[in-house]
Amino acid sequence: MSDASFSLNGTHPTVNWLGQVRAPGTPGSLPLIRQTVVEAAETCGFCDEDVAKIEMAVGEACTNIIEHSYSTQPLNLDIEVKVGRYDNRLEVTILDYSSINFAVDQMAAVPLDDYIATGRRRGLGLFIIQSFVDKVEHRFVCGQGNELKLTKFFA
Repeated sequence: MSDASFSLNGTHPTVNWLGQVRAPGTPGSLPLIRQTVVEAAETCGFCDEDVAKIEMAVGEACTNIIEHSYSTQPLNLDIEVKVGRYDNRLEVTILDYSSINFAVDQMAAVPLDDYIATGRRRGLGLFIIQSFVDKVEHRFVCGQGNELKLTKFFA
């Protein structure tokens, strides 16, 4: 997508599209997705810590799609990631084409102390997503899939 800004009928905030990638919903696609997001976050001037947090949140969201949504699907489905800069924030929109409603914004993450007490080695994805970005929004459209929007506001 181009770096051109646009506004729809003057009612939507102007967005500068910084990157877009559509890739197979497989673990092998994660480095490309992460790199796209890192480059966009760096372009926005986020500090190294925030860039890493955004990268991890997106990586965890995509891993959840691959492991929990796509593992039960009969087809090879893609993941699409779009990164946009607004006046006060960076938004990463992640689209999947699963028939499973995976409402990340409505799920409770396991508290970190509880997680540590169990000795588990996996299962922090929701905690990372919800803790490392400022806003998590989800929309599911039957027959189309999930749209997850992760927002990080500028300081």
